[in-house]
Amino acid sequence: MVYLDYAATCPVYPEIIKNVPEISEKYFFNPSSLYRPSVITKKFFDSVRNSLGIFLSCKSENILFMSSATEACNTVIKGLDYTRRTKIVTWPLEHSAIINTLQKCTSAGMSASYAINNKGYIEYKDIKDLIDHNTKLLVLMHVNNETGSINHIEEIAEKVKKFDNQILIFSDIVQSHAKIHINLENIDFACISGHKVGGLKGCGVLYVKNKDILRPLIDGGGQEFGIRSGTENTLGAYALLEGSTITRAKFRNHWDHLLNLNNMIKDHCKTMRFHINSPENRVPYIFNFSTMKLPSEVMINALSSKNIYVSSASACSGKKKSRVLTSMGFKSVIVDTAIRISLHPDTEEDDIKYFLTELDFAVNHLSF
Repeated sequence: MVYLDYAATCPVYPEIIKNVPEISEKYFFNPSSLYRPSVITKKFFDSVRNSLGIFLSCKSENILFMSSATEACNTVIKGLDYTRRTKIVTWPLEHSAIINTLQKCTSAGMSASYAINNKGYIEYKDIKDLIDHNTKLLVLMHVNNETGSINHIEEIAEKVKKFDNQILIFSDIVQSHAKIHINLENIDFACISGHKVGGLKGCGVLYVKNKDILRPLIDGGGQEFGIRSGTENTLGAYALLEGSTITRAKFRNHWDHLLNLNNMIKDHCKTMRFHINSPENRVPYIFNFSTMKLPSEVMINALSSKNIYVSSASACSGKKKSRVLTSMGFKSVIVDTAIRISLHPDTEEDDIKYFLTELDFAVNHLSF
Protein backbone atom coordinates (compact mmCIF):
# COMPACT_ATOMS: atom_id res chain seq x y z
CA MET A 1 0.00 0.00 0.00
CA VAL A 2 1.18 3.52 -0.86
CA TYR A 3 -0.65 5.97 1.36
CA LEU A 4 -0.32 9.60 0.26
CA ASP A 5 -3.24 11.22 2.08
CA TYR A 6 -1.78 12.13 5.45
CA ALA A 7 -3.50 15.52 5.41
CA ALA A 8 -6.81 13.65 5.64
CA THR A 9 -5.72 11.43 8.51
CA CYS A 10 -2.57 9.80 9.80
CA PRO A 11 -2.41 6.12 10.76
CA VAL A 12 -2.20 5.63 14.52
CA TYR A 13 1.44 5.23 15.48
CA PRO A 14 2.45 1.70 16.58
CA GLU A 15 3.90 3.14 19.80
CA ILE A 16 0.43 4.42 20.70
CA ILE A 17 -1.38 1.23 19.70
CA LYS A 18 1.03 -0.72 21.89
CA ASN A 19 0.09 1.36 24.94
CA VAL A 20 -3.68 1.52 24.34
CA PRO A 21 -4.53 -1.63 26.39
CA GLU A 22 -2.55 -0.45 29.42
CA ILE A 23 -3.86 3.12 29.32
CA SER A 24 -7.42 1.93 28.72
CA GLU A 25 -7.29 -0.51 31.62
CA LYS A 26 -5.43 1.64 34.11
CA TYR A 27 -7.18 4.97 33.45
CA PHE A 28 -10.72 4.02 32.40
CA PHE A 29 -12.19 5.65 35.52
CA ASN A 30 -14.20 8.88 35.37
CA PRO A 31 -11.78 11.67 36.37
CA SER A 32 -14.63 13.55 38.07
CA SER A 33 -15.36 10.80 40.60
CA LEU A 34 -13.86 11.00 44.10
CA TYR A 35 -12.54 7.50 44.81
CA ARG A 36 -8.85 6.74 44.54
CA PRO A 37 -8.64 5.23 41.00
CA SER A 38 -10.55 8.25 39.64
CA VAL A 39 -8.22 10.63 41.46
CA ILE A 40 -5.26 8.80 39.90
CA THR A 41 -6.93 9.04 36.48
CA LYS A 42 -7.51 12.76 37.00
CA LYS A 43 -3.84 13.25 37.89
CA PHE A 44 -2.82 11.39 34.73
CA PHE A 45 -5.19 13.48 32.61
CA ASP A 46 -3.86 16.67 34.17
CA SER A 47 -0.28 15.55 33.52
CA VAL A 48 -1.15 15.10 29.83
CA ARG A 49 -2.63 18.60 29.73
CA ASN A 50 0.45 20.01 31.44
CA SER A 51 2.82 18.23 29.03
CA LEU A 52 0.89 19.50 26.04
CA GLY A 53 1.12 23.02 27.48
CA ILE A 54 4.88 22.62 27.66
CA PHE A 55 4.85 21.30 24.09
CA LEU A 56 3.03 24.43 22.91
CA SER A 57 4.97 26.77 25.24
CA CYS A 58 1.82 27.87 27.05
CA LYS A 59 0.14 27.32 30.40
CA SER A 60 -1.75 24.08 30.99
CA GLU A 61 -4.97 26.01 31.68
CA ASN A 62 -4.81 27.37 28.12
CA ILE A 63 -5.43 23.83 26.82
CA LEU A 64 -9.04 22.65 26.40
CA PHE A 65 -9.67 19.11 25.18
CA MET A 66 -12.54 18.66 22.75
CA SER A 67 -13.87 16.01 20.38
CA SER A 68 -12.27 17.56 17.30
CA ALA A 69 -10.82 20.68 15.72
CA THR A 70 -14.24 21.19 14.14
CA GLU A 71 -15.80 21.50 17.59
CA ALA A 72 -13.04 23.92 18.54
CA CYS A 73 -13.84 26.12 15.52
CA ASN A 74 -17.52 26.16 16.41
CA THR A 75 -16.76 26.91 20.05
CA VAL A 76 -14.74 30.02 19.19
CA ILE A 77 -16.97 31.48 16.49
CA LYS A 78 -20.26 30.77 18.27
CA GLY A 79 -18.99 31.35 21.79
CA LEU A 80 -17.86 34.98 21.51
CA ASP A 81 -19.94 38.03 22.38
CA TYR A 82 -20.66 40.17 19.32
CA THR A 83 -22.62 42.87 21.13
CA ARG A 84 -20.04 45.62 20.65
CA ARG A 85 -18.00 44.29 17.73
CA THR A 86 -19.75 42.35 15.00
CA LYS A 87 -17.17 41.79 12.27
CA ILE A 88 -15.08 38.72 11.46
CA VAL A 89 -12.27 38.90 8.91
CA THR A 90 -11.06 35.74 7.18
CA TRP A 91 -10.40 34.35 3.66
CA PRO A 92 -12.22 31.81 1.46
CA LEU A 93 -9.51 29.15 1.75
CA GLU A 94 -10.28 28.26 5.37
CA HIS A 95 -11.43 24.77 6.31
CA SER A 96 -15.14 24.00 5.98
CA ALA A 97 -15.42 23.99 9.78
CA ILE A 98 -14.77 27.74 9.60
CA ILE A 99 -16.55 28.67 6.36
CA ASN A 100 -19.76 26.74 7.06
CA THR A 101 -19.91 27.93 10.65
CA LEU A 102 -19.51 31.54 9.54
CA GLN A 103 -22.29 31.14 6.99
CA LYS A 104 -24.62 29.96 9.76
CA CYS A 105 -23.59 32.72 12.15
CA THR A 106 -23.72 35.71 9.83
CA SER A 107 -27.50 35.38 9.81
CA ALA A 108 -27.44 35.97 13.56
CA GLY A 109 -26.08 39.52 13.50
CA MET A 110 -22.37 39.22 12.85
CA SER A 111 -20.74 40.01 9.50
CA ALA A 112 -17.86 38.33 7.70
CA SER A 113 -15.37 39.99 5.36
CA TYR A 114 -13.19 37.83 3.10
CA ALA A 115 -9.71 38.75 1.90
CA ILE A 116 -9.34 37.83 -1.76
CA ASN A 117 -6.21 37.14 -3.81
CA ASN A 118 -4.96 34.47 -6.19
CA LYS A 119 -1.66 33.76 -4.44
CA GLY A 120 -3.02 31.00 -2.26
CA TYR A 121 -1.78 32.62 0.96
CA ILE A 122 -2.47 35.81 2.89
CA GLU A 123 -0.15 38.64 3.89
CA TYR A 124 -0.94 41.53 6.21
CA LYS A 125 -1.36 43.89 3.27
CA ASP A 126 -4.24 41.69 2.06
CA ILE A 127 -6.27 42.23 5.23
CA LYS A 128 -5.21 45.64 6.54
CA ASP A 129 -8.01 47.44 4.68
CA LEU A 130 -10.57 44.96 6.01
CA ILE A 131 -9.82 45.22 9.70
CA ASP A 132 -11.23 48.14 11.65
CA HIS A 133 -12.34 48.92 15.18
CA ASN A 134 -15.54 46.96 14.66
CA THR A 135 -13.53 43.79 14.00
CA LYS A 136 -14.03 41.16 16.68
CA LEU A 137 -12.07 38.26 15.22
CA LEU A 138 -9.47 37.51 12.56
CA VAL A 139 -9.57 33.87 11.44
CA LEU A 140 -6.54 32.70 9.48
CA MET A 141 -5.14 29.19 9.22
CA HIS A 142 -1.42 28.51 9.48
CA VAL A 143 -1.03 25.88 6.72
CA ASN A 144 -3.68 25.23 4.09
CA ASN A 145 -4.88 21.64 4.06
CA GLU A 146 -5.23 21.40 0.25
CA THR A 147 -2.25 23.30 -1.15
CA GLY A 148 0.17 23.39 1.80
CA SER A 149 0.49 27.17 1.51
CA ILE A 150 1.82 28.95 4.59
CA ASN A 151 0.24 32.02 6.15
CA HIS A 152 2.83 33.74 8.32
CA ILE A 153 0.30 34.06 11.11
CA GLU A 154 2.76 35.19 13.77
CA GLU A 155 3.81 38.25 11.75
CA ILE A 156 0.22 39.04 10.75
CA ALA A 157 -1.04 38.66 14.34
CA GLU A 158 1.65 41.00 15.64
CA LYS A 159 0.70 43.71 13.14
CA VAL A 160 -3.02 43.30 13.81
CA LYS A 161 -2.46 43.62 17.55
CA LYS A 162 -0.46 46.80 16.99
CA PHE A 163 -3.35 48.23 15.01
CA ASP A 164 -5.92 47.22 17.66
CA ASN A 165 -5.05 44.85 20.48
CA GLN A 166 -8.75 44.17 21.11
CA ILE A 167 -9.01 42.20 17.85
CA LEU A 168 -8.89 38.49 18.62
CA ILE A 169 -6.82 36.10 16.48
CA PHE A 170 -7.90 32.53 15.76
CA SER A 171 -5.65 30.16 13.79
CA ASP A 172 -6.36 26.65 12.57
CA ILE A 173 -2.98 24.96 13.13
CA VAL A 174 -4.18 21.43 12.36
CA GLN A 175 -1.82 20.92 9.40
CA SER A 176 1.18 22.57 11.03
CA HIS A 177 0.97 21.31 14.61
CA ALA A 178 4.11 19.37 15.58
CA LYS A 179 5.48 19.78 12.04
CA ILE A 180 6.52 23.43 11.79
CA HIS A 181 6.96 25.84 14.68
CA ILE A 182 4.38 28.43 15.64
CA ASN A 183 4.62 31.09 18.34
CA LEU A 184 1.24 31.58 20.03
CA GLU A 185 2.22 34.83 21.77
CA ASN A 186 -0.16 37.05 19.77
CA ILE A 187 -2.72 34.34 18.99
CA ASP A 188 -5.84 34.08 21.14
CA PHE A 189 -7.25 30.78 19.87
CA ALA A 190 -5.83 27.81 17.96
CA CYS A 191 -7.19 24.36 17.15
CA ILE A 192 -5.47 20.97 16.87
CA SER A 193 -6.68 17.56 15.71
CA GLY A 194 -5.27 14.39 17.26
CA HIS A 195 -5.73 12.07 14.30
CA LYS A 196 -3.62 14.34 12.06
CA VAL A 197 -0.55 13.52 14.16
CA GLY A 198 -0.93 9.77 14.58
CA GLY A 199 -3.32 9.93 17.52
CA LEU A 200 -6.92 8.75 17.79
CA LYS A 201 -9.97 10.20 16.10
CA GLY A 202 -12.39 11.86 18.48
CA CYS A 203 -9.95 14.10 20.32
CA GLY A 204 -8.91 17.66 19.52
CA VAL A 205 -7.60 20.68 21.36
CA LEU A 206 -8.61 24.31 21.58
CA TYR A 207 -5.87 26.63 22.76
CA VAL A 208 -7.48 29.59 24.56
CA LYS A 209 -5.53 32.52 25.90
CA ASN A 210 -8.46 33.91 27.93
CA LYS A 211 -11.26 31.45 28.76
CA ASP A 212 -13.44 34.13 30.36
CA ILE A 213 -14.51 35.58 27.01
CA LEU A 214 -15.97 32.30 25.73
CA ARG A 215 -19.50 31.05 26.33
CA PRO A 216 -19.84 27.24 26.37
CA LEU A 217 -21.69 25.53 23.56
CA ILE A 218 -22.15 22.35 25.61
CA ASP A 219 -23.59 22.60 29.11
CA GLY A 220 -23.31 19.85 31.66
CA GLY A 221 -20.91 18.89 34.40
CA GLY A 222 -18.54 21.78 33.85
CA GLN A 223 -15.49 19.88 32.64
CA GLU A 224 -12.72 21.68 30.75
CA PHE A 225 -12.94 24.77 32.95
CA GLY A 226 -16.67 25.04 32.28
CA ILE A 227 -16.18 25.56 28.52
CA ARG A 228 -16.72 22.00 27.29
CA SER A 229 -18.75 19.68 29.51
CA GLY A 230 -18.58 15.92 29.07
CA THR A 231 -16.53 13.10 30.58
CA GLU A 232 -12.89 13.55 29.67
CA ASN A 233 -11.40 11.42 26.88
CA THR A 234 -8.30 10.30 28.75
CA LEU A 235 -7.08 7.85 26.13
CA GLY A 236 -7.64 10.34 23.31
CA ALA A 237 -5.75 13.06 25.17
CA TYR A 238 -2.83 10.72 25.83
CA ALA A 239 -2.72 9.67 22.16
CA LEU A 240 -2.80 13.29 20.99
CA LEU A 241 0.16 14.19 23.20
CA GLU A 242 2.13 11.08 22.29
CA GLY A 243 1.35 11.54 18.60
CA SER A 244 2.47 15.17 18.76
CA THR A 245 5.77 14.16 20.35
CA ILE A 246 6.46 11.42 17.81
CA THR A 247 5.44 13.64 14.88
CA ARG A 248 7.73 16.48 15.95
CA ALA A 249 10.72 14.15 16.15
CA LYS A 250 9.97 12.52 12.80
CA PHE A 251 9.51 15.81 10.94
CA ARG A 252 12.57 17.42 12.51
CA ASN A 253 14.79 14.46 11.72
CA HIS A 254 13.53 13.86 8.18
CA TRP A 255 12.76 17.34 6.83
CA ASP A 256 15.31 17.01 4.02
CA HIS A 257 13.73 13.70 3.07
CA LEU A 258 10.35 15.43 2.72
CA LEU A 259 11.92 18.17 0.59
CA ASN A 260 13.42 15.51 -1.66
CA LEU A 261 10.07 13.73 -2.10
CA ASN A 262 8.36 17.04 -2.81
CA ASN A 263 10.95 17.91 -5.44
CA MET A 264 10.52 14.52 -7.08
CA ILE A 265 6.82 15.18 -7.57
CA LYS A 266 7.35 18.81 -8.61
CA ASP A 267 10.00 17.95 -11.17
CA HIS A 268 7.84 15.21 -12.61
CA CYS A 269 4.88 17.59 -12.90
CA LYS A 270 7.05 20.03 -14.84
CA THR A 271 8.26 17.28 -17.15
CA MET A 272 4.70 16.11 -17.80
CA ARG A 273 3.45 19.70 -18.10
CA PHE A 274 0.97 19.24 -15.30
CA HIS A 275 -0.31 22.41 -13.63
CA ILE A 276 1.17 23.02 -10.18
CA ASN A 277 -1.50 24.49 -7.90
CA SER A 278 0.51 24.83 -4.70
CA PRO A 279 2.37 28.15 -4.37
CA GLU A 280 6.11 28.29 -3.76
CA ASN A 281 5.34 29.51 -0.23
CA ARG A 282 4.35 26.08 1.06
CA VAL A 283 5.34 23.22 3.33
CA PRO A 284 7.04 20.23 1.65
CA TYR A 285 4.55 17.66 2.90
CA ILE A 286 1.48 18.87 0.96
CA PHE A 287 1.53 19.23 -2.83
CA ASN A 288 -1.36 19.98 -5.18
CA PHE A 289 -1.29 19.66 -8.96
CA SER A 290 -3.63 19.06 -11.91
CA THR A 291 -3.03 16.67 -14.79
CA MET A 292 -5.30 18.76 -17.06
CA LYS A 293 -6.23 15.48 -18.75
CA LEU A 294 -8.07 13.15 -16.39
CA PRO A 295 -10.92 13.98 -13.94
CA SER A 296 -9.84 13.71 -10.32
CA GLU A 297 -12.35 11.00 -9.43
CA VAL A 298 -11.23 8.82 -12.35
CA MET A 299 -7.58 9.27 -11.39
CA ILE A 300 -8.24 8.51 -7.72
CA ASN A 301 -10.08 5.31 -8.64
CA ALA A 302 -7.35 4.28 -11.09
CA LEU A 303 -4.64 4.78 -8.48
CA SER A 304 -6.75 3.11 -5.80
CA SER A 305 -6.95 -0.02 -7.96
CA LYS A 306 -3.15 -0.09 -7.68
CA ASN A 307 -3.29 0.37 -3.87
CA ILE A 308 -2.18 4.00 -4.11
CA TYR A 309 -4.31 6.39 -2.09
CA VAL A 310 -4.47 10.12 -2.84
CA SER A 311 -7.21 12.76 -2.74
CA SER A 312 -8.47 15.62 -4.86
CA ALA A 313 -9.40 18.09 -2.12
CA SER A 314 -10.09 18.22 1.58
CA ALA A 315 -11.62 14.96 2.83
CA CYS A 316 -14.49 17.07 4.18
CA SER A 317 -15.38 18.12 0.64
CA GLY A 318 -16.52 14.64 -0.36
CA LYS A 319 -17.25 14.63 -4.10
CA LYS A 320 -17.66 18.39 -4.30
CA LYS A 321 -15.21 20.46 -6.32
CA SER A 322 -12.39 22.07 -4.40
CA ARG A 323 -13.59 25.35 -2.93
CA VAL A 324 -9.95 26.24 -2.26
CA LEU A 325 -8.79 25.94 -5.86
CA THR A 326 -11.95 27.63 -7.13
CA SER A 327 -11.36 30.54 -4.74
CA MET A 328 -7.80 30.83 -6.04
CA GLY A 329 -9.27 31.63 -9.46
CA PHE A 330 -8.25 28.46 -11.30
CA LYS A 331 -10.17 27.38 -14.41
CA SER A 332 -12.55 24.43 -14.28
CA VAL A 333 -10.15 22.11 -16.08
CA ILE A 334 -7.59 22.68 -13.33
CA VAL A 335 -10.09 22.25 -10.49
CA ASP A 336 -11.66 19.18 -12.10
CA THR A 337 -8.35 17.34 -12.56
CA ALA A 338 -6.64 18.27 -9.28
CA ILE A 339 -4.75 15.78 -7.11
CA ARG A 340 -3.51 16.43 -3.59
CA ILE A 341 -0.50 14.52 -2.32
CA SER A 342 0.25 14.68 1.39
CA LEU A 343 3.44 13.10 2.67
CA HIS A 344 4.93 11.85 5.91
CA PRO A 345 8.51 11.16 6.94
CA ASP A 346 7.62 7.45 6.72
CA THR A 347 6.90 7.87 2.98
CA GLU A 348 9.69 6.28 0.96
CA GLU A 349 11.25 7.24 -2.38
CA ASP A 350 10.06 3.97 -3.90
CA ASP A 351 6.50 4.90 -2.92
CA ILE A 352 6.75 8.11 -4.93
CA LYS A 353 8.38 6.37 -7.89
CA TYR A 354 5.58 3.81 -7.97
CA PHE A 355 2.96 6.54 -7.66
CA LEU A 356 4.46 8.56 -10.53
CA THR A 357 4.67 5.49 -12.75
CA GLU A 358 1.01 4.62 -12.22
CA LEU A 359 0.01 8.28 -12.53
CA ASP A 360 1.59 8.45 -15.98
CA PHE A 361 0.02 5.16 -16.99
CA ALA A 362 -3.44 6.46 -16.06
CA VAL A 363 -2.90 9.75 -17.87
CA ASN A 364 -1.66 8.03 -21.03
CA HIS A 365 -4.26 5.24 -21.17
CA LEU A 366 -7.42 6.67 -19.63
CA SER A 367 -7.44 10.22 -20.96
CA PHE A 368 -9.88 11.05 -23.74
